[in-house]
Amino acid sequence: STLFSSCLKKDLPAYPLWDGNYINNVYVEYRYNSDQTYDGKPIVAYQRLDVDQTIDSAKNTISLNITVPAASGSFTTAVRDQVSQDSLWVYFDLSTAATVAPAGSTPKPGYSTDLTKPQSYVVTAANGQQRTWTIVVSSFTK
Repeated sequence: STLFSSCLKKDLPAYPLWDGNYINNVYVEYRYNSDQTYDGKPIVAYQRLDVDQTIDSAKNTISLNITVPAASGSFTTAVRDQVSQDSLWVYFDLSTAATVAPAGSTPKPGYSTDLTKPQSYVVTAANGQQRTWTIVVSSFTK
């Protein structure tokens, strides 16, 4: 038989739920098949792109200026030439304890995203308050 016990004590103070529903930072990367393989299949590699961003909390918008870095290592010139604004991956730094979900036709974070058009994400604070953020690319330099 199994016995479970807990070191938690009753009557602990209740802490307020976090109310932050912000995107604090946006990262953009390009993913590609590397020359290395595992079990006969190519290993996916990534290259983080340089992002200069302007966050407007009053309008819930984030404007990105994206620059593709120079070729280096497995990110060869041939791979760099394949980088396209319509096939990038985005991920975020959020407020503490917040969650993010796509809005409308925006793909889930972790999926290829077409950044030629605005993308919207709903950030939900731990206390349930939501804010919809729109990400737009102002410039894409290769």
